[in-house]
Amino acid sequence: MNECKYYDVVNDLLKFVLCELKEKNISISHFKIQKAIFKIKMELGQNHPLFDYLPFYWSEHGPFSDVVSKQFIELKNNNCIQYSSHTVFLDDKSFNDFSQVNKLIDEYPIINSISDGIFEDSNLFFNKFDEDIYLDYAPFSFMHPFKYVLYETTIDDELFSSLVSDNYLNVFYDCLSDLPHDKLLVDFSVLFSRLFSRLELINDENQFLNNWGYIIQPVQLSWLTFARWVRIHNHDGFYNDDIGSWKNELEKFIREDSP
Repeated sequence: MNECKYYDVVNDLLKFVLCELKEKNISISHFKIQKAIFKIKMELGQNHPLFDYLPFYWSEHGPFSDVVSKQFIELKNNNCIQYSSHTVFLDDKSFNDFSQVNKLIDEYPIINSISDGIFEDSNLFFNKFDEDIYLDYAPFSFMHPFKYVLYETTIDDELFSSLVSDNYLNVFYDCLSDLPHDKLLVDFSVLFSRLFSRLELINDENQFLNNWGYIIQPVQLSWLTFARWVRIHNHDGFYNDDIGSWKNELEKFIREDSP
């Protein structure tokens, strides 16, 4: 496939999504825009002509596209996009320019109906859209609790305030039990199992919450390390040439995770 075609398709679709958000007065993060475009791709389906031109891989933030990110940065550098409190929105001039004509949307009007379903909730920034993406499309079902229970609790004070250590460890055990059998994950699986055993011991001594400050970093590193394996396992063919560097990065993270 012509690489320029990827960028042309993504550029038109990104501009369309930004215009839709502007029309509906929705400001969301770059990562949520990535997920919205991924959702459009998945609802178009594998047999749609655009499916292969929207290249994604799964990583720490869920489905992510370097092509979308590059086009997004280009718009930002051209001062088309404004930022406020980690959310983004299109300026008025760019909205007028981008909404005049969009050949991609004219050719595939189904994108309009798909986007209407995605953006019907003006409270998109606060709803469970991200979690739904994991529940519906993550390569492994345990990735949702891995991220939204184990990892998110380490960065969300509200989740931590309601933490029940036994429940947390049950989720941890389920994730450990469901880890895929893959030679790239052998060392990680050993380290993840050791971490679980240590957390169990702390919990048996009724010291889980007292040691939470020490638990945060290894749990976070575990998610980030596993996410780098998922990127190798689940990516569109566009990224095949990146597998070597991704494997090197995974090995680096596993070394950093070692005691």
